[in-house]
Amino acid sequence: MRERITGWMHLIPEGTGDLVILLIQLFVVLALIGWAYNRGFRAMERGPIVRLPLLTVAFGLALVVRHLHSELWQTLLVAAAVVVAGFFGRNTGGRGIGVPMVLIATLLGLGFVLSAYVLALVAFLAYFLSPVPRR
Repeated sequence: MRERITGWMHLIPEGTGDLVILLIQLFVVLALIGWAYNRGFRAMERGPIVRLPLLTVAFGLALVVRHLHSELWQTLLVAAAVVVAGFFGRNTGGRGIGVPMVLIATLLGLGFVLSAYVLALVAFLAYFLSPVPRR
């Protein structure tokens, strides 16, 4: 069986495993933060736990930041992404999960995994413990 698997492994491009791990990390973080975000709302006010447009944008940002090697362009891209996520977050009453996910995706794309996990834990605790005024 192992010989058959190694026979097909040449079809998978190099680095695919890293991209799959990055996507899984972003998916798990978004699921946890999305659950903590939705916890305070009534059942009819809750949104999806994993927001696929946000996951797609975060994954794309992480890929772009990972492949840019100029620190100036990385900084400008991250700043622009945070500003755009902040404008989109204003529509949700200022409590949206776009800005933390953009920052977490950026940290994962730059390779700062521990910093991304700490930020995810802080965002999870903030959303989990914060009251929702519309209860």
